[in-house]
Amino acid sequence: MTKFFNLKTALQVTGVAAFALAAFAVPEAQADHPRGTGGKFTVHMNRDIGGFDHIRVPQGGMGRYQVIHAVNGVPFTADANGKLIPNLAVKLTHNDDYKIWKMELRKGVRAPNGKELTAETYTHHFGRLLGSRLAGRFKALLGADLQKVVADDKYTVAFHFGRTQLAMQELVSDGGLYIWFMNETSFAKANENKPDYNRMSMGFGPYMVKSWIPGKGVTMVRNPNYWNPKAQHADEIFYRITTGPEGRGLWNAMRAGDIDVAWTLSGGIVKLAQKNKKLTVLLGHRKQLHFSINFQMHKNKALANNKVRQALTHAIDRHAIIRIAMKGVQKFADQSFPPGSKWHCDNVAYPAFDPAKAKALLKGIDVGPIDLWTYNIPTFKKIAVMIQDMWKKVGVTANVKVGGRGPTGVVGKIVKGNTPAYMITRGSYVHPTVFDMKMMSNASDNEWRVKSPKLDAAIKAVQAARGDAAIKKAHCNFERAKTEVLPYMPFGYAIAGVVFQKGIGGMKAPSDGVLGYHNLYRIKK
Repeated sequence: MTKFFNLKTALQVTGVAAFALAAFAVPEAQADHPRGTGGKFTVHMNRDIGGFDHIRVPQGGMGRYQVIHAVNGVPFTADANGKLIPNLAVKLTHNDDYKIWKMELRKGVRAPNGKELTAETYTHHFGRLLGSRLAGRFKALLGADLQKVVADDKYTVAFHFGRTQLAMQELVSDGGLYIWFMNETSFAKANENKPDYNRMSMGFGPYMVKSWIPGKGVTMVRNPNYWNPKAQHADEIFYRITTGPEGRGLWNAMRAGDIDVAWTLSGGIVKLAQKNKKLTVLLGHRKQLHFSINFQMHKNKALANNKVRQALTHAIDRHAIIRIAMKGVQKFADQSFPPGSKWHCDNVAYPAFDPAKAKALLKGIDVGPIDLWTYNIPTFKKIAVMIQDMWKKVGVTANVKVGGRGPTGVVGKIVKGNTPAYMITRGSYVHPTVFDMKMMSNASDNEWRVKSPKLDAAIKAVQAARGDAAIKKAHCNFERAKTEVLPYMPFGYAIAGVVFQKGIGGMKAPSDGVLGYHNLYRIKK
């Protein structure tokens, strides 16, 4: 019989810090906002959400994260040290081989329609996802080959993995992992086969959708049945779609006071806002590698040649890209986890900027034109043009191709293998046993189509490791292997700047893709 034991004892085995199951609490200074006194706010999104159905919209995105997080909530949140704080769930345990994780739900959590959150909510949600044509993608999000999700009782959900899962603590508290966001069961069953299900939402978070006008924004009001009303401050939040994060329109709206809170990836806007006495700026990160150049190797013979990939990376001046495109705000990256993380490795370095070496490596090789795909976002397009110019100087022609609006305009082409080279955000690096595991040669979601015994061996070592020391050692060997095989090369860590008007509270420097717009309030004078 499989033995289950308390998470505190279990995590001591792996070296992961245990967490206290303290009751979720809102600081007293924030708690005095009864219904009708919280006011209205206008916050920024740089693109539309696409919808609420993950099968129709199988990715996150900064804007979508903000809305579905407020509507659905997450099992746990985490403090600055990674300590879990109970939210929709209150307890997490695993069996002795870490293949089965059990999550105990908080009793009395209700959706706006009055229905309670139960284990069936999770089993129905994951059953639908894992039974869809996108099952591989959803399994990959939770890693370790998620096989099934079952209900042990009304309030206990069991996640069964095909391999050891050591990252579950991080996964249940990662606000950017959209797979946790689900509709109430009876509502889902009644509507999920309707053509307009993607426009519907009935979650368990602090807010509910009042209206969604595509291209304009989403209006949210309080969930009248939310389990913790003291965590609800605003009466209404309008998630307004504004010109992209680098746009002058956003800056003008912030400066005029038309937007209360905004996020930006623009170093230029961050610097402008820091000089404005009416605004507050908090800089954080999004647990992602931002601006990575990636290579697909199955259709282009030149890109299948490691010497060509080395040359193309030697030709790129990453420091110049950060200095010019990001105004020096972004931090340079040479590996997945940033300095300060316990998973950060020594002696990891991608090919340094060296045009002469790039030319030498390319001598006698016919590379031919390379299509370089990128998001339809100003900074990404600017970087693509910079890379185009850098490659031209070593004799390689790049044709810059821009996908449709937002990340979805490129993601589909990447999945189909139609992007020889592409710029994209890599992430989310929540734990070494999850990040980049899809580089395994036989992985169905191996977007680079890379087949490398060196990477395969490194990945297997990460998956076999137990305990933080062994996991880190294997992870660092994997990071070094990537710098040799070069499926991609990172430029910098993804920043997220939060800019808001003076007199607004509840905001904090982001530590993942969710900024917490639903936590804001006006400070009483």
